[in-house]
Amino acid sequence: MMYEIGTAQERETSTRKWVMGRMGLSLAFLALEALVIVSVALATGIAYHLWVYGEAGEIANYAAVGASMSVLFTLPLLFSDGYRFENFQEGKRTAARTFLMWNYAFLCLAFLGLLTKTTGLFSRAWLMAFYISGFAVLIALDEIVARLLKAAMANGRVANRRIMLIGAEDEIRSMTEAVETPQSGVRVVAVVSLPRPDAGMAALAFQAIAKARALDVDDIVILTDWSRGDLIEELIEALMVLPVSIHLGASSVIGRFSDARIARFGTTSALSLTYPPLNPLQAATKRTFDILASGLALILLSPAFVLLALLIKWDSPGPVFFRQRRRGYNLREFRILKFRTMTTLDDGDVIKQATKGDARVTRLGEFLRSSNLDELPQLINVLTGEMSIVGPRPHAVAHDRLFETRIAKYGRRLNVRPGITGWAQVNGLRGPTETDDAMRERVEHDLYYIDNWSPALDAYVIVATLLSRKAFRNAL
Repeated sequence: MMYEIGTAQERETSTRKWVMGRMGLSLAFLALEALVIVSVALATGIAYHLWVYGEAGEIANYAAVGASMSVLFTLPLLFSDGYRFENFQEGKRTAARTFLMWNYAFLCLAFLGLLTKTTGLFSRAWLMAFYISGFAVLIALDEIVARLLKAAMANGRVANRRIMLIGAEDEIRSMTEAVETPQSGVRVVAVVSLPRPDAGMAALAFQAIAKARALDVDDIVILTDWSRGDLIEELIEALMVLPVSIHLGASSVIGRFSDARIARFGTTSALSLTYPPLNPLQAATKRTFDILASGLALILLSPAFVLLALLIKWDSPGPVFFRQRRRGYNLREFRILKFRTMTTLDDGDVIKQATKGDARVTRLGEFLRSSNLDELPQLINVLTGEMSIVGPRPHAVAHDRLFETRIAKYGRRLNVRPGITGWAQVNGLRGPTETDDAMRERVEHDLYYIDNWSPALDAYVIVATLLSRKAFRNAL
């Protein structure tokens, strides 16, 4: 059986409203973005020269730089589908991607300037003003466009993506309810019920093709059990005569993973469901910062290390450093380093956490713990690659074993290197974790950090660690 959904309503809506096509909107934004870049170049160039020299300067030069930047910025995005309507709709035009492309464009511009020996024609101060202003305006423009598109879609002024569903009636009903929302911009214009497993596909495919052409379908989604491979293959082969996108609906398991995509291994394909928290470029960026920051900090803080070591030896008997087994990236054990603050050196299967007024804490140790100075030796762990400056705080192995069986997703904390400080700590979640709820809240913050990592988030955590009162809360 096959029937149409919503077509009469669409025709009525199209006669009452001016509806914008998705392709036209994508091209319009490309043109708008290029125009904005040229405009910022002109505005900053004229403003700078009026302020410094009292005259507008060479306007043609500003326009040339702006035009070059607009081409260098928009072309890579154009060829990588960066202007697809869905990117704005789904929030894939992130500030991080804009930052990356803007820097790439500027590096290319600098290289062109060196090749053509024209770098001396432009003021470095103006170029810096253009760089900063251009990036800020592009970020603001993305936000404005996203908001306008959301409002336009809610008002029905953006052409819906017209899809056909092929599957069992209950699957079609469920999919229709899920996709037909004002925010989705999707309209189910036709459905096709699959026949019994023993029925042929030729007649059904013929009807589906005719209906898809008549209704200008953009996408076809096949909703059926993936175990029916022969049926799916036969149906797809028949539908490939249509100039549309053909999709295989996600099963109940795969539907849980919002970022599933196809991966290639040689000549074979596989469906990728999850990915490492950091891609190779992100991991290299974070590791480079860790090496530079920890190395520089160890050099600058070496006098403080010597002084604290002498004070610890003077204050109480025992070693300067406290070493304890912790789990790091992918559960690899390492020995964390701290300045010793207690009279005991627990590292067994049962470890009692420090509490307020704990008699085991030395006089100097109380100060070191409350000021976070006891954590400084972990810069060595960072330099050797066992830890990161920012990341989920590592717990004693005994505590990991206790909580990993009681808190869901606890082990996912260690999909990145543990940190000296972290998102949980700057939000005041530190000190003893005496209940499952206390640990669960800390884990939720750790997973938020992993899922939302960026250099900007790391920078915020570092600044907050040094300046925020929350970072010193519950330090025992």
